[in-house]
Amino acid sequence: MRSLLLVAAFAVAGCGAAPHTRAAGAVAPLAVRSVEWNPSRAPVGAVTAVADTGSVVAVLGDAGATILSSGAVVATDRSVTDWVDARIIRGADGAPRWIVGIDGKGRLYYLRGLSSFEDVSQRFGLEGRAVRGAAMLDPKRVGFLLDGEIAVAQAGRVVRFAVPPLSTLSGAAGIGAGVAPDAVLVFDEKMTAHAFALPGVTRVVLGPDGRVYATTRRALYASGEHGDLQLVYDANGEALHGLAVSGEHVWFADGSELGVVDGDHVAETTGARVPPDARLAPSPGGDVWVLAGGALQRFARSEAEPTLASAWSSQLAPIFARACSRCHLPNGVSGTDLSTAEGWQSERAEIADRVVKSRTMPPEGHPLSDADRAAIRSWVEGKR
Repeated sequence: MRSLLLVAAFAVAGCGAAPHTRAAGAVAPLAVRSVEWNPSRAPVGAVTAVADTGSVVAVLGDAGATILSSGAVVATDRSVTDWVDARIIRGADGAPRWIVGIDGKGRLYYLRGLSSFEDVSQRFGLEGRAVRGAAMLDPKRVGFLLDGEIAVAQAGRVVRFAVPPLSTLSGAAGIGAGVAPDAVLVFDEKMTAHAFALPGVTRVVLGPDGRVYATTRRALYASGEHGDLQLVYDANGEALHGLAVSGEHVWFADGSELGVVDGDHVAETTGARVPPDARLAPSPGGDVWVLAGGALQRFARSEAEPTLASAWSSQLAPIFARACSRCHLPNGVSGTDLSTAEGWQSERAEIADRVVKSRTMPPEGHPLSDADRAAIRSWVEGKR
């Protein structure tokens, strides 16, 4: 085992709070919308963790694991009921994306074949060690947070580095970061570390712009061009309780509101009604998951002009889950995958003919309401 080399420590810069508050006009308005992720209202128990790859969502909690594909439940696995975290990492087999979960004993599980979770601690050289967190450091390396160590897995080889006690681990673009007592620890590809003194630090993430973002209960900071942490937003109270990177967005939770920070620009909702103890989890498409009290919600930034994917998710995904998913999932019996917006787009003419015009689809036993057919007509006619 090696030791992480600490080469420098930095203090926080830019502590003048007044210009960075909502009252000072430094916060722009943010509009969000709720995203339907479970249109069939399938029971999922009290949720403790969630991870998704886009169309596939794994919801973990005291009822086990519920796997949804394009909003339709495709599997449930009740073998583990003490889930504490879920992540997307590079697979031990070289696959670019695995959904993994971590249970209360620190064991690592992989979602195999959209059906069940299997213990893969040994495949990453982690047997006998409790895993506290996991993060993609870059497309080829995965970091695992252990007690007093970080294990870095690459191409079947695992190297462990001794570190100060860390409570979280985040990674992106070859960089890793964790929360140490009153400090942010950042390490590069050579596992050379830099520490930022930040009393009361609660969370840290690596943003899509390569910057380090960190929160205390009161304030949000981002790394500057000189390598220091600079104040970006002052909540003017002990209210910050979430931080997550989803696609191109850095989300945070401020009391009952959601916020997004892009560089040094902050936008925040008014009236989002987020529970004050909520945790945030990322989604690769840019949405954010909100977990609180066993409940799970999903939010997206409102768009002036909906994209193909967002329009399909809001208008057609619930219809697909109710009436089409039994036959039209990937590798479904129909041979036609309609589980994505792109699938519907490529089959637009066929859907118009068989669903809207002749009404020969869906087959008997899968009824569509007039409202459902009207929504599908609007889609195929380009009125989304």
